[in-house]
Amino acid sequence: MKLTLPKKIGWIIFSLLLFLDAFLDVVRGAEGNPLWKPVVARFGINIVLFLVPLLLFLFYLVVKAGGWLIAKVDKLPYAEEFVLTGLVIVYFIYDLWVVSVDFFGFRLIQNFQKMTPFLMAVGLAYALLAQWLMKSRVET
Repeated sequence: MKLTLPKKIGWIIFSLLLFLDAFLDVVRGAEGNPLWKPVVARFGINIVLFLVPLLLFLFYLVVKAGGWLIAKVDKLPYAEEFVLTGLVIVYFIYDLWVVSVDFFGFRLIQNFQKMTPFLMAVGLAYALLAQWLMKSRVET
């Protein structure tokens, strides 16, 4: 049982999730992320679709740096895949939440900033569990 996604599949899924998020922003007509609000205010909501390649590049750098760090510190195999899989899991849950709030009326957590601690907990839980399982396999 492998605990990470293969790089190609991980990047395809992650790209689709980023495009889905941008598409949902355009459909809603609003950007919820305060980091992008000034850009959207200046250029319009459709700019988020064109920012996806930039985000992919930035996340590529994050995956490379995180993978390098994990490989150096924890000496885990598949370090980049490990980081990418964590991003896919967190972003999938986030997009699922966005769809449930915007299109199905889910009202338990309405603000994405209140969703951040939950997403961090999910990412941390995956990281700790996968790291523990990977290290236990390496030791045996």
